[in-house]
Amino acid sequence: RRMKARAPPPPNQPSTASGIHSEHKSPAETAVISDQNLVSMKENVINRLVDFTVVLPNGLEQKNTVRGSKAVMDLLVDLCSQYRLNPSQHSLELKSSGTQQPLNYKPNTLIGALDVQTVLVKEKVPEEKTKRPLPRVPEKSVRLVVNYLKTQKAVVRVSPEVPLHSIIPAICEKCEVSQEHLVLLRDGITGEELELTKSLEELGIKELYAWDRKR
Repeated sequence: RRMKARAPPPPNQPSTASGIHSEHKSPAETAVISDQNLVSMKENVINRLVDFTVVLPNGLEQKNTVRGSKAVMDLLVDLCSQYRLNPSQHSLELKSSGTQQPLNYKPNTLIGALDVQTVLVKEKVPEEKTKRPLPRVPEKSVRLVVNYLKTQKAVVRVSPEVPLHSIIPAICEKCEVSQEHLVLLRDGITGEELELTKSLEELGIKELYAWDRKR
């Protein structure tokens, strides 16, 4: 027994395969459409006019309009030319309409690609030239003769303008005496203790006696 051949579909009904093909676009077609969308978006950015407020360094505000195709660095040059400012001494701070936060941009960023409401023309703060340090004045010093252990002498170079307590470490190191047990005397006869808050200049001496209480 022969099977009857299936009848062809009516002319007005597309086949299932062609229906599927019409519903699902190929990746190539999708890519073309997305590229077209990008192109149209870029054209909108370039062609649209951007209105914003310019705030000059002196605080004066001016309304301005430019094409979206203008780069930020070109806008800086134009604004500086318009208001007689030096472009090399100024920079732009762009603020958005929503948050009024400074926008990040590159010099070649197109104005149309940014949500700009306010353009601040700011004067650059000149970097302070590194000042050369003043030539160091050599610290004044004198030779102090220190008598110790009754018969020993040592010479220490110290500042005559600082209090005696500041030069005690140098004396101790030279004479090998502990700071805890050191007493500074004017001479070895009277046993007059020197005031540690006074300097050699104030005391008018260039020689003293270091006495070790322990010995």
